[in-house]
Amino acid sequence: MSKLDEIAAHAQEHDFSEEMERGVWEDETETDPMVTTSLRLPKSLLDWVRERAATEHVRPSALIRQWIEQRRDAGNAVDVGDLAARLDRLERAVFSDSSGS
Repeated sequence: MSKLDEIAAHAQEHDFSEEMERGVWEDETETDPMVTTSLRLPKSLLDWVRERAATEHVRPSALIRQWIEQRRDAGNAVDVGDLAARLDRLERAVFSDSSGS
């Protein structure tokens, strides 16, 4: 008999009412509870997400959540594109001045 079969047999034969009477119902245990939403994606895109998730050993939904959180957090950060442009201008200014000496 497998462990799962043992657990199922125990659950079928055991009365859990006493344990349930001692239990306490907890409301709002998380400050930011998870909720479910539906998202329609083209099959090819979902297949790509599944492949990426498999390589990172996470579920596709966890990977999508991670990407959304990264995008949200990036919105609060300095624009990377702007930083790259500023760095490029600085490098051109520095190197153009030193080459003329």
